[in-house]
Amino acid sequence: MESQPPTTPRNVPPMERSHWVAFAGILLMLSGLFNIIDGFVAVLDHGYYETTANHGNRLLIFNYTAWGWIFVVLGIVQVLASLGVLLGVRAARLTGIALAGIALICQLIFMSTFPYWSLFIMAVNILVIYGLVVEPRHVQGMRV
Repeated sequence: MESQPPTTPRNVPPMERSHWVAFAGILLMLSGLFNIIDGFVAVLDHGYYETTANHGNRLLIFNYTAWGWIFVVLGIVQVLASLGVLLGVRAARLTGIALAGIALICQLIFMSTFPYWSLFIMAVNILVIYGLVVEPRHVQGMRV
């Protein structure tokens, strides 16, 4: 009967270290994909995000085309960070937390166009932050 080597944090596959981290990685990828779609819609269809209020074609800072490109770049970086999170890279977890925070702020600014959609994406980003910050109970020393 062969004995198996002890399970340490180094030999545990990244997806099995913490299910919250895996869940957060998948949600980070979804949030990135949603941001990419939002960005391309803002860039390609200028009338889609028109609001009934007298905002014109401007949000707090830039117009819809600029915000569209910001969302596209943010979404691409979020998707890349989510791949790192799913592979177990610690720097990707820290980057994912920062990107989810930035996406929260961007959705808050974008809330005047589609409030329920923005609230949904904000909730997804809060779950991403929680999933990446929470400490796995069964693996010691795996804090962010």
